[in-house]
Amino acid sequence: MPHVVLVAEDDPATLAGLAAYLHAAGYSAVPAASFAEAHRLLPFVRPSVLVVDVRLGEYNGLQLVLQAQSLVPQPALIVTSGFDDPVIAAEAARMGATFLRKPLEPARLLALISEMLKSG
Repeated sequence: MPHVVLVAEDDPATLAGLAAYLHAAGYSAVPAASFAEAHRLLPFVRPSVLVVDVRLGEYNGLQLVLQAQSLVPQPALIVTSGFDDPVIAAEAARMGATFLRKPLEPARLLALISEMLKSG
């Protein structure tokens, strides 16, 4: 059974591209186009990996990271942003998440996910 990767991203093109790339790599990608959708899906999907944009409309994606920390087992956590924000990067790291700046390099993302799943 493939690992489930929940992707929370409010840019439709980025979300579709990430989901397609993850599917092609053998993962079960679950796209969420908004904070509310990801918030609703997270406890039911129980992903192995959560990839979340830090800016999801009026919400901060780090709130989803907090929610994911309560899951057992806890998913690997990746926070993305189009901005190189050291404060957000530090907060993500404090929460146990890896920070990636967009645009995401698909090969780097897949390598990171693979490494996280092996060590987790």
